[in-house]
Order: sequence, then C-alpha cells, then structure tokens
Amino acid sequence: MRIVQIAAEFAPIAKAGGLGEVVLGLSRELGAQHHSVDIIIPKYSLIDPKTLQQLKMEIADFRCQEKGQPISNAMWSANAQDCSLHLLEARHPAGYFHRDRIYGFADDAARFLYFSRAAMEYLKLKNEPIDVLHLHDWHAAACAVILKDLLSREIKVKSVVYTIHNLEYQGKCAAHDLDAIGLSGSSYLTSARLQDPDSRYPHTINLMKGGIVYADAVNTVSPTYAKEILTPKRGYGLAPFLKKAKLIGILNGIDAAIWNSATDPMLAGRYSADDSSAKIVKAKNANKELFKKRYSLDGQNRPLIGAVTRLAPQKGTDLLLAAVEQTLDAGGSFVLLASTPVPEIRRQFEQLKELYKNNPRVLLQYEYNEELAHQIYAALDFLLVPSLSEPCGLTQLIALRYGTIPIVRATGGLKDTVFDCEDGKVPLEQRNGFVFYEPTAPALNSVILRALNMYKTDHATHLTILRRAMRCDYSWKQPAQEYLKLYRKMHSAKPKISEHLTAIS
Repeated sequence: MRIVQIAAEFAPIAKAGGLGEVVLGLSRELGAQHHSVDIIIPKYSLIDPKTLQQLKMEIADFRCQEKGQPISNAMWSANAQDCSLHLLEARHPAGYFHRDRIYGFADDAARFLYFSRAAMEYLKLKNEPIDVLHLHDWHAAACAVILKDLLSREIKVKSVVYTIHNLEYQGKCAAHDLDAIGLSGSSYLTSARLQDPDSRYPHTINLMKGGIVYADAVNTVSPTYAKEILTPKRGYGLAPFLKKAKLIGILNGIDAAIWNSATDPMLAGRYSADDSSAKIVKAKNANKELFKKRYSLDGQNRPLIGAVTRLAPQKGTDLLLAAVEQTLDAGGSFVLLASTPVPEIRRQFEQLKELYKNNPRVLLQYEYNEELAHQIYAALDFLLVPSLSEPCGLTQLIALRYGTIPIVRATGGLKDTVFDCEDGKVPLEQRNGFVFYEPTAPALNSVILRALNMYKTDHATHLTILRRAMRCDYSWKQPAQEYLKLYRKMHSAKPKISEHLTAIS
C-alpha cells in the first residue's frame, strides 16, 4: 500500500511529546513490512539539517491561498530514521514555522490550518494515488475536510484514517479561520459538521471533531482510552460523535531500535532480556552509579525513583509534587526530567527545585534532553507515571524495556500495559510493575512504600519482576499489523464519509 501520514511532529527531529515517537515508529515498521510510507510535517526552523539525509528541494515554489492572498511554499524531501520525509517550507509573513518551539502560540490554529491546506495542495500537485491518508491529532484534522469538500476529484485517496493521540487538545477556532484557507467557515457551524459540541459556544469550530466526522476510520492509541473517551467525563463533548465513528483502540508501540538497552550508545552499561541476571544487575548498577556521580547525587545504595514527563494537569502534577517528599521519607532518591508550557505549573516546580536545591537525593531537570532521558531510564529502579488520564503512555513502555519497573495509576494505556506484581487476578507472567487506582496522595504513598519495601527486603522478587518487565514486547510489530488490518477493512467497506456527505448536502 501507499500510505501518506500527515502530522505536526516526527521524532527525534521535531518532537514535543509522544506524537512524534508514534509517527516515527509506525512509519518505520510499515516500511519494514514493504509498504510505501511518506510523512509530511512542517519544515520548522528548529530542525537541525544535520539530522536529515539526502535533503533536497522537491518543489521550489507552489502557492497556497490564505485570506485570498497567494503565499509561496516549497517542499523539501529527506530521509530520516529510515523514513521518507517531506518538509513543508511555508514562506508565510507571520513566520508560522520559524519559531523556537512547535506549539504554544496564539495563532496555532491558523498555523496548522495553513499547513493542512498547503500539504493537500502538494498532494494535488504530486497527482499520485494514495491508498491511505493517515492524519494525526487536531493539527492535521482539516486535511480530511479539505480533501472531501474541495479536492476529492484532484487527489485520489482510497481511505482516510484519523488517529486521536489526546482528546483534550481539540484545536478550537473561529469560522473565519476556515475562511482563510478557502473553506466557507459559517457552513461548518452545524452539529453534523465542525460546530463545537459545547452549546455555550455555538460559533466555535472544533477541528478534532472535523477529523472524527470526515475520516473513514477513527482510532485512538490504546483500548482502555478508547473506552474512556466514550464516557461524558473523558469524552470532552465528543463522545457521541466517537460512538458514531465506531472508534477503536490500537495500542502504541515504541521504536525498538532507538529504545534498546542492548545497543544504546548513551549508556555506560548495556544489557538485554537474554542476558544473565548477574549481567543485567551489573549493567544497571553501572548506569546508576555513573548517573549519580555525574549529577552529584547521594552515593549510598538507595532505590532511585523518577519520572520523565510533560508537566500538564492530566499528568498528575500534584501527585508528582507529593511523590518527591514521599520517596525521600521512604529512604529513596528522586529524579524528574520534565518540561511544561503552563506558567502556573512551571512556578510550582521551580519552587520545588528551590526547596531541594541542596539535597543530594533529588535531581530536578526542566529542560528535555534526549541523552539524559536514555540515561535516566537505564539508571532508575522505578519509573513513576501518576497520570489522571493517559491515552497510551510511552514512558512506561521504555522503562519496561530498560528493566526499570513502572509504578503507574490505572488509566488509559497504563492500564493496558502495566500489571501489578501482587494482583492475583492477573497471570503471573504478565505481572510487571506496581499499580494504584485512586488519584490521591495516600494511594500514591502506599504504592511507593510497597515498591521500596520489595526493593529493600526481597531482592529475588525484585529481580524476577525486572526480568519479566524486560521480556515484554511493546515494539511496533503488533500495532502495525493492527493498523494494516484497519486500512484493509476500510478498503473493503463502504466509506462512512460518503453517507455523511450525502446527509449534509
């Protein structure tokens, strides 16, 4: 099949979170299975050209209308991480993609609407048949609308698949934002189209809803999250439309080439699930000791708990704040590698850093660093993921692969991938971590005490769970097969979008 993926991120060259990792891992695995995969992302100025191979200009100048004005664009092609990339250079007077980060600007909706229209204009120019147009999150959702309502005769696409990575971020904007890219914005302010479901804001356009309504198939990134977002609490107004779209959950994977403790060049000691217990322990200890020495952490043999995360309310930031003190009280050390675009959360964690600035048992780093992330996963004994909501979560999957035992709250993809080591209802071979349920400080404290008590008093059980964790296969092989099954199902079924367009015409 010929598959075109359109997204805002692609790891590691343009990454703000898990979205970029998913686009990379899925694309690479589909390519390994002999499908043709092209990925379209913006050509952000923050992309280091050294990370790209065979970078060349594919189309020197093509125009895209915004507010009736033609704007020049170029499309570059390159190879990165064994994937075929197409990078849209938007020569926009507002410098849409010439900024110091990917998201977090007042004009984000306008930026990604323009990207969506320009990406579709590029596909029209290419004039090549596409089996699957795979769109990711709200940033690319408008591509489905543009295709079906403007360019269905110019671009030959068999089916459109839309993946929701996080339902909380929906891309809300005004009708005039659609006008700007050539769509009649006011005509989309109906319940059957892109009108936001919140009755308080009847003049708001919801781009994610557009992806849900206009795609031929809709999925999200874990089976449990797919169930959760069909409820009023987690559906954020879109649950009725997700039910109509027959939402399915396909669990994310991790890229087993990038996240591989046996070959990771950033580690002091390398190890794999096939190694002896003695070799694994020796390598883990080497990573831990070098890490502690490098960051002047306490030299005693203490259990090391940590988190690698984006600090947002859904990530359980209050629980993370509580976890530092709880870990220290229980005799452990704590490491946090995180970043946040939220000013209030940033202030809270800066205050935490000031509080513990002279404590050799605490390391708090608030600027993401890829090398440091690899070293933390290998050095930690336990990884904490206390999320209130988690579509899938990649951090716990990486931890498992690195023999770091996850401590997670039972939600979304965390519930699908981590199973409590003391849960008698779960088959013994699946028990690979620690799980708590209530999003409260006492529940968190209880699970931390359980984990650290096992570490201190039952080395044999700790090692058994560590080895069990490393044997978990959360690579992209199985998820890619699930996506291929979905693609093929769309080709054999009557597209629901045709029925939808008939209903609204």
